[in-house]
Amino acid sequence: MAKRKKKKGKTQGALVKVSRVHFPEEASLPWLPMLLDAYYIADKGIALEISKRLKAGQTLACKKGCSSCCATHTTIPVYPLEVVGIYWYVIEKLVGPERERVKNQLANFGEGKPCPFLVDGACIIHPVRPLACRHFNVFNKPCEPGEDPYYTRRQDVLNPNERYKERALAAMLPFHGIREPSEKKRMAKAGALNSMVKNLHEIDWQNLAKRMDGQIVEKRSVG
Repeated sequence: MAKRKKKKGKTQGALVKVSRVHFPEEASLPWLPMLLDAYYIADKGIALEISKRLKAGQTLACKKGCSSCCATHTTIPVYPLEVVGIYWYVIEKLVGPERERVKNQLANFGEGKPCPFLVDGACIIHPVRPLACRHFNVFNKPCEPGEDPYYTRRQDVLNPNERYKERALAAMLPFHGIREPSEKKRMAKAGALNSMVKNLHEIDWQNLAKRMDGQIVEKRSVG
């Protein structure tokens, strides 16, 4: 499973600490470090914004076992590299009874159903959960059943740190053949990946269910 290693350096004034997830397969899967670096960058920006709110006296309502957004949100954007990461993690890393449960949920997934990676109120793909899920944090009080606080109390929903978000997207661009630093920065700022985003609830997850029995993840595209 994933190992977490703390990197040197702290975000100035931050109360929330983050660490990068590491997998041994990073040496053989060139796309995997890109994805994990992107998530680490995003997590640092999220930690910074959460810390600001905590210092201002607010409390973070999100915690393990709170899965309202996983069950009710139907417009969760997922980038191509994130889909590849989810496929790989589900096929290669899920074991035991949870694997069979996820496979059944993927096979029977359809409109109006909770996220197929929600198991017993927790995200079964937490190390590779999408950027959209990482950025969605709610403060002060837990969500009511069926509530989307983005619309009911926008002031309690975390605003993403755009600088870190752009850097995270730039870290994904080499997957699409864009490697020059200045070009990555320019294209990330211009939202170059926006046209490639898929809605999590519109992805053909039945295909992933079929591939969970000993099949190998494609390097470039899945889903």
